[in-house]
Amino acid sequence: MFTITVKTPDGETSKEFSNEILLSDAMEEMGISQNKPCGGNGTCGKCKVIMDGEEVLSCRTMVNSDALVYYTTQKENIQGITEGRVSKFNKEPIISEGYGLAVDIGTTTIAGYLYKFPECKCIKAAAVPNTQAEFGADVISRIDYCNNNGIDKLYKKVNEQIEKLAEDKKINKYVITGNTTMLHFLTGKNPEGIAVAPFIPESLFGEWIDNMYLPRCISAYVGADITMAVLASGMMEKKVSFLVDIGTNGEMVLWNNNELVCCSTAAGPAFEGAGISQGMLAVKGAINRVFIENGTLKYTTIDNAKAIGICGTGLIDAVSCMLKLGIIDESGYIEDSFEIGDSGVFITAKDVRQVQLAKSAIRSGIDTLVNECKIEYKDIESFYIAGGFGSYINKYNAAKIGLIPSEVLGRVEAIGNAAGNGAAMLLQSRECIEKSEIIAENAKTVELSDSAYFMEKYIDNMMF
Repeated sequence: MFTITVKTPDGETSKEFSNEILLSDAMEEMGISQNKPCGGNGTCGKCKVIMDGEEVLSCRTMVNSDALVYYTTQKENIQGITEGRVSKFNKEPIISEGYGLAVDIGTTTIAGYLYKFPECKCIKAAAVPNTQAEFGADVISRIDYCNNNGIDKLYKKVNEQIEKLAEDKKINKYVITGNTTMLHFLTGKNPEGIAVAPFIPESLFGEWIDNMYLPRCISAYVGADITMAVLASGMMEKKVSFLVDIGTNGEMVLWNNNELVCCSTAAGPAFEGAGISQGMLAVKGAINRVFIENGTLKYTTIDNAKAIGICGTGLIDAVSCMLKLGIIDESGYIEDSFEIGDSGVFITAKDVRQVQLAKSAIRSGIDTLVNECKIEYKDIESFYIAGGFGSYINKYNAAKIGLIPSEVLGRVEAIGNAAGNGAAMLLQSRECIEKSEIIAENAKTVELSDSAYFMEKYIDNMMF
């Protein structure tokens, strides 16, 4: 027997173990969770701790004797969002009396909406970090973890969080949306087919499981969250409109004269802070805004705390401002790491390259759908940006780096958590359930991996 003791800002925890164990697994058994964006591959460096006086990665360190561990990263609430666009709909609740819970399982956050019926009243909305983050920052790393270790831990994590969002109320019915992978984790289905060609998921859902309705996904990488966002945005009431959810997967939809065309592009987790030297999620101390004042860079942080890193919105601002100041050229070249003001937070050449890869993937997907439908940017009446990240992004800086087309700037609308609000619409309307199924069934998916146009644009859009 040996004892592992972990000291954190919240106190000290000790536990005895009889067999050699991975330090990150030991910490998890002790109730101490760490985000591991790389899925435990030892490449992101985000799980560093001090063990017996030495800095180690908890995901790669085996322990077989007494150990003292210092873990100083404080757990903070991520800057999540529950508000969002809701289009007009006829109320015909699926619950006659009692409580219903609508949930949007995002890769980074989980949003819940607790409703009381027959009043159709939302009595609480909350967004919490998705604790599956300790198994990877994106769906591919989590699927990889699942393939190697089984699905039980991911299944347990998400179901425990949904139970907490229920606030000890007896829930009559649930509507739970999310991307296709998240819904597989929720239901315990094997997600392996999503990660390998020909990318066939075990289910696209659009079904009731006991008292839980899971909206229909469109494809392996265009999930039920996008189906809900299309419904909530009201984009199909326009002649031509565009919707994009910018995240680790850039999911996007173009509505063009009664045709719905969509795609998904792997942007990677740079905008979530992973793969960035001092990147982090949108928590206290993260630089969330960068701007030029009197020729120098200034910044703000979440909760006005001391800067300890930079989140996605701050990263886009920083790169845009560095372009304006000539610190970065159009190819992305930067001579030396550059400090943002006096923050102690630096942008490196590798960070700039990660931004280029992420923004090119998103922009090239947008360009490809517009080309597929043979329209021009001037034809788009509304350009919707969905999701929490889209709610905080500076659209002018996003256009400056080439993430979104400058031609649509006057028509950009941030619509917040449209996925979660779309799920809440389904709780309140049987008609909306039917509409959502029609949306998913009739959407056409463009496979970017087969598109020569996408590959050509991807190379072009690497430039600033």
